[in-house]
Amino acid sequence: MEKIEKQGKFFCEIKFNEKLQKSKIIRFKNNKWQGLKSIPYKDTKGNWAFIERIPIFLSENANFEVRYFEIAPGGKSSLEYHNHIHLVICIKGKGKLRLGKSYRTIKYLDIVYIAPNEVHQLLNPFKEPFGFFCIVDRQRDRPIEIED
Repeated sequence: MEKIEKQGKFFCEIKFNEKLQKSKIIRFKNNKWQGLKSIPYKDTKGNWAFIERIPIFLSENANFEVRYFEIAPGGKSSLEYHNHIHLVICIKGKGKLRLGKSYRTIKYLDIVYIAPNEVHQLLNPFKEPFGFFCIVDRQRDRPIEIED
């Protein structure tokens, strides 16, 4: 499990191990979700740059996690692979998706399924921020970073 989860941080203003019994709305105002804060992209240094991570939802009552990432112009996620799948949904701007050695542009509301052990990276060579939701299994293996 990730370090953040073990620290008992709050996600959607709900403590990780709190029993979810009520529905909730988190308002998006002034270009941010109310009460949600960004956390470091990763705990160690690596081959990524200019990327922000905001945990949207994580609970021991659910088998999935939703995160929002925003990559500034010129930024990128790590080049990596892992055994778990994940789904990426672009909701802001556009970006480049690297799968193996090929690159594809993804834009507003495009959905990307990333298969197990597929080498991948998200990049922003454009002039506007690139934002996307990433949905993953709550319990998953750690990514293996690759030098480019």
